Amino acid sequence: MINIKEILKELVEKNNLINEDVEIKISDTKLDTSKIKDYPLMSGKEILLRANFKGCYGDAFTDKPVEFKGTIKELLDKGNRAEIIATLNAVMRYLGLVDRTVHCTGNEPEKCAKELVKYLKELKPKKIGIIGFQPAFVKEIVNIFGPENVIVSDLNPENVGKIKYGTKIIHGKYNEDLIKNSDVVLVTGSTISNGTFENIWELAKKYKKELSFMEQQLLEYLKYWELRDFVN
Repeated sequence: MINIKEILKELVEKNNLINEDVEIKISDTKLDTSKIKDYPLMSGKEILLRANFKGCYGDAFTDKPVEFKGTIKELLDKGNRAEIIATLNAVMRYLGLVDRTVHCTGNEPEKCAKELVKYLKELKPKKIGIIGFQPAFVKEIVNIFGPENVIVSDLNPENVGKIKYGTKIIHGKYNEDLIKNSDVVLVTGSTISNGTFENIWELAKKYKKELSFMEQQLLEYLKYWELRDFVN
């Protein structure tokens, strides 16, 4: 099982940062909803936590509004998963391991979606699987590749079973079928926060499918998991 807390603990101990202060607050992310109105952050279904570590910021999704101020050691003793992830992102940014650790604002998700489509076109997939409903990405990918070639899963009951941008959203319990039947599988960072990534990673290895991550920090996490055997 992946242990995010152990990853953070090892990282801060290695760099003598465990007794340094971190502050976590709820972030008011402002997204442009003129074209896309179903961002989870804008509907109140999800909340964004932002950790500030020595002026470097790291975000994490949660459905529980919490705030924290104290040392990383104190956070490791009593912090929840979202707080740990936000702090890990901020620490990794401080150490120069990753630089995209804060959520998009305005219409940036739509711009990112267009860049993602350029990457997907190079891969020439017949079927694209998306784990975690990210509306800007789903909209653009379906628009370019067609709804019949896109499979999307999510855990939010308000999305499951609904037609979104031309494609039906299936429940995350069917991720095995999604991975098995997709040429490319896109994974959102929310899978880390909700604890489902471990299973997704194992299924990808089972079916020999490469995962493409929507957040850069996931790639850095994997380096730790693989090197330190956090995936059993």
